[in-house]
Amino acid sequence: MENTIWGTVDLKEKDTHFLQLGDLCLWIKSRNTEIWIAYCYTDEISKAVDESVPPDEVKWSRWAHKNGNEQLRLLPALADLPLIVHSEYSLTISPRTEIQVFSRVPLWVSISLADNGYKLLELPVSKLSRTWFGTPLEGELCYHTTTKARRDLSQITPEPHLVSCPITISNKSSEALDFERFCFRVERLGIYKYNDALWADETQITYRGEEQHSDVIMTGKLPEGIEKQMQLAKPRMQIHSSLATRTFKRIFEDTLTLGR
Repeated sequence: MENTIWGTVDLKEKDTHFLQLGDLCLWIKSRNTEIWIAYCYTDEISKAVDESVPPDEVKWSRWAHKNGNEQLRLLPALADLPLIVHSEYSLTISPRTEIQVFSRVPLWVSISLADNGYKLLELPVSKLSRTWFGTPLEGELCYHTTTKARRDLSQITPEPHLVSCPITISNKSSEALDFERFCFRVERLGIYKYNDALWADETQITYRGEEQHSDVIMTGKLPEGIEKQMQLAKPRMQIHSSLATRTFKRIFEDTLTLGR
């Protein structure tokens, strides 16, 4: 499915609007000045998807508004929590070395009223489990995904449900950095459309040692060929010039893992 889905949807144009993006199946319609929305994930249904009506086990949710609304705005969004990103392969970054990697992360679908921006739903395109990133005394709640960081995207086919995120990692410490996984704070990134693919602005991560916080900077720098007017969605959180936090840290998989 092409990224032309983003923007305003006029519910009067057809009885039921259907969208399948990643594992998410979504049905939207207008009934008696109410907005009806139903959704499910492909692993929850046992038969082929019917674009006109959801399966029997899927229920409609209904919204009623003062003036009635027949136009919605569908926009892409990034996750509301940081993501755990794994390296495509084990990689050691030597001291005083800088590399660039790309992570393709699953997006969310944001559904709001077109006239006033009132948000109805936000849905991830695939199911996400939560996990704890850090130590028993210090850390944060994140989503655990199968997202991998790659050195090159030239041989990768763009997918409409994935956002390509450029990341520059600088090892400023005197020790080697074993790059296996890291905490990626995507809620501070915008989303841009370029050549039918979705891109985020650049993140810079400076590693200063195992026991030190890393400097994380959302630079606002865009990949070559992308311009500001191509932005589809703003960051969830205001972009700060710098953020000092633990980024490369071990995940505790046992009692501290949540929702797995």
